[in-house]
Amino acid sequence: MKFQYLGTAAAEGWPAVFCRCEACEEAARRGGKNIRTRSQALVNDDLLLDLPPDTYLHKLQQGLDLSAVAHLVITHWHMDHFYPQELTIRGGCYSHNMKSTDLHIYCGADAKEFFDSGVAWEMEKELAEHLHWHVLTAFQPVEAGPYRITPLPAHHMLERPGSTPFFYLIEETKEGGKSVLYCHDTGHFSEEVWDYLSRYGKAVDLISFDCTGGPVKNGPNSGHMGYDDNLLMREKLRETGICGPDTVCVVNHFSHNGKMLHEELCETLEPLGFQVSWDGMTLDL
Repeated sequence: MKFQYLGTAAAEGWPAVFCRCEACEEAARRGGKNIRTRSQALVNDDLLLDLPPDTYLHKLQQGLDLSAVAHLVITHWHMDHFYPQELTIRGGCYSHNMKSTDLHIYCGADAKEFFDSGVAWEMEKELAEHLHWHVLTAFQPVEAGPYRITPLPAHHMLERPGSTPFFYLIEETKEGGKSVLYCHDTGHFSEEVWDYLSRYGKAVDLISFDCTGGPVKNGPNSGHMGYDDNLLMREKLRETGICGPDTVCVVNHFSHNGKMLHEELCETLEPLGFQVSWDGMTLDL
C-alpha cells in the first residue's frame, strides 16, 4: 500500500490564511515542510481521504491524477475536510478522458445532507449519475472495491449534538494487504470504540494520529488531540493489539496555535517513536 499525505494542517492552514502570528510568520520564512495545506490523504491511487478546498493545489503540487480516484471517504463536513462544490465539475465538459468515470462516496448521514442542501442543485444530471453515495453506520464495515472500510465514531463536532463524524479503519482485502487506522478528526476514543478495537485485536500497519494541538494538552473533553494525548492513545492501542511492534505511527493535522514548527516537532516526537507528517510525505507500507 502506498499512503500519501497531501495536506497536513488544520482548518486554517499553516501559515494560516489571515494570520500574522509569530508561528505563521516563521513558517513562511522557513518554508519547506513548514508550509502546510488542509488535511487530505491518498491511498494507492484510487482511494481519497477527504476533499478539502486545497484539493486542486494538491493535484498540482504532487502531480496527481485524481481522475483515477474511484473511492472518496469523508471524515466529516467541516470545510477543511469536505468542499463538495468540487464534485460539480467531476465529469461532463469539465473533465475528459477520466480513468474512473464513477466515484463512490462514503460518509455520515449529515455529510450527505450537507451536500444535498448546499450543492446538489448545482449538479448537472449527467455528473450526478456517476456519484454513488454510501451513508455509513458506525462499526458497520463496507466493501469499497479492493478495500474494507469500517467507520468509527469520532469525538468531534462537539458543538453539534447528533452529528456523525467518523474516523476509519481501512484494510486492503487482497491476501497480504495492508491496513490503516486514520484518526482524524477526533479526540480521545469512546469506550464503544475501544471495545470494538479490542475485539478486532490485530496490529495495523499505520496509525495516523490527530495532533492538532501539538504540545497543548487537549484532554478527553476536546474534539482534537495533542501529542500527550497521542502517547496515551498509542499505549492503549498497544494494549488492544492494534499497535504492534512494526506499526508505523505518524502525527498529522497541525494547527499554528500549537506553535511548534516541523523541525521542533521532529526533535520532540521522533525520539518517542512518532514520524511527523508533511505535505507530500509518502509511505510504502
